[in-house]
Amino acid sequence: MISRRSFLKLSGLLIVLLFSRSLFSWLSKPKVLHILCSASSDKLAATISLSKGINELFLKVDEKIFNGTKIDREGKHWQFICENLRSNRTYSLSLVSKEEILESDWPLKTLPNKNEEVNNLKIMAFTCAGGGDGTSFGGKEFFKPFVFRQKMFDEGISNKPDIAIAIGDHVYWDLRGGDLPPLGRQQSAFIKFLIGGLLKFLYGSFNRNEDGRSDHNEMVLKNIGNDQIASLYGKRFKSIPIFFLPDDHDYFENDDAEENLVTFPADEFSKSAFKGMADLFYPPLLDCPSDAIERKIGRIRYGSLFEGLLADCAGDMSLGGKQACLVHSKNEDWILSRFKKSSAKHLAFIPSHPMGYTAGKWREWYPDVVASDEEDGTIMNELLSGKKGKLTTKAEKYLWQKGWFLQHQRFLKGLSDRKGNSFTFSGDIHAIGSNQIIKSGDYFLKKPILSTLVGPISSSTGTWPSAARGIIASKPEFLDVNEKLKIREENGFSLINITNQKVDINLHICGGHGGSEEDDGSIKKVINLQV
Repeated sequence: MISRRSFLKLSGLLIVLLFSRSLFSWLSKPKVLHILCSASSDKLAATISLSKGINELFLKVDEKIFNGTKIDREGKHWQFICENLRSNRTYSLSLVSKEEILESDWPLKTLPNKNEEVNNLKIMAFTCAGGGDGTSFGGKEFFKPFVFRQKMFDEGISNKPDIAIAIGDHVYWDLRGGDLPPLGRQQSAFIKFLIGGLLKFLYGSFNRNEDGRSDHNEMVLKNIGNDQIASLYGKRFKSIPIFFLPDDHDYFENDDAEENLVTFPADEFSKSAFKGMADLFYPPLLDCPSDAIERKIGRIRYGSLFEGLLADCAGDMSLGGKQACLVHSKNEDWILSRFKKSSAKHLAFIPSHPMGYTAGKWREWYPDVVASDEEDGTIMNELLSGKKGKLTTKAEKYLWQKGWFLQHQRFLKGLSDRKGNSFTFSGDIHAIGSNQIIKSGDYFLKKPILSTLVGPISSSTGTWPSAARGIIASKPEFLDVNEKLKIREENGFSLINITNQKVDINLHICGGHGGSEEDDGSIKKVINLQV
């Protein structure tokens, strides 16, 4: 017979063993670090990262099971493309590995097909969310802390958008043709050495002689992406289809054109590094000109109500005078054809670089450049040079291509000629604003086109155009516009509410022009514009 004391000891030991087993199981079980999803009318895509590598992962979509594609060599990053689904339907998703549920049910909805009558759509749109957590250097804060950015995300999500669009610059890691970002390049050799050593220790250094997705370079990509994408987004957007459009910094370069350095067209390393980062961390575009999924060109079709056309203005840009393009010529042809053929009530052109605005950057639709009154001839605008001046076309912007403006004119004419409602929105410029374009060059538009800067997420004292380029962005000299909202250097996002009758763009101003102690990312003001 077991004594009461022995029974209590054995019971206690059993409880400890059961708890230890449960704790070990919990500790050994991979944790889901981030989930980002996209959608079309018949497909869902999900990109997922885990705390530890596994050999197989499944996504359960209602009763269907989809095998995951392992993206990295460790088995921490997975992608799912779920096909042959019903349109306009909310599915229940869960992640399973070895009969263990890693992420329990969450809802995700496919988009309505083009023939379905839809009465409402709400889009959350933003730009420039990348950058390290509160990165500061030389007395300036270049990127807002994550807590600030996540507060903005949560403010937008609380309004229950149907979809979200992230426009360009999902990471900032500009290499200027090297293996590491040359931070502090205007500092002493010793300071540059220290900064380079710290970056190499924390993230690693690329080997440009290898493919951007090589074994070595993959680890560097993951270190950067885990920091700037997975840690920032987490799982907060997992039930909202989000569409990622790349721009220059996603190719690990700023668009620089200087006497000794021209960063675009992107070289093979930059293109493969972009593709590697995108596949590891965010979902692809599913509705594309070809049957294949894409990263640089795609469509968001939301029933009979809306069609959004997304176009990368960096990855396939070309030089060549009047023949040069920011958007690849075959993608231009497709976009122009959609302007004519789309039956959607409302159509938006969403390029990664905006129409209707200039900050004097090299890779813009427009020839405006920052120059002093005394300067003429050919001018180069180096980023963060401390140069003072004003935007002008009297000086010549180094290596600017007239073909870029000619392509702009074709896009603008196509939008203006469209019988249904059409407008454009974008980001990139680190500002919020809205202009109604009336005339461009010698072309008088048949109907005005509203162009809106949707708002940046991470900009701070070192990244506003007034700090980085010595000017505040404005309308280009070649354009006549009605200014609907004067440009403001503040963080924010847009909620675009679309009904059969109208389009309302609600610009949510979240501040943050100064240092992080000034604002927390909450909404300060909402400005309503109507297309």
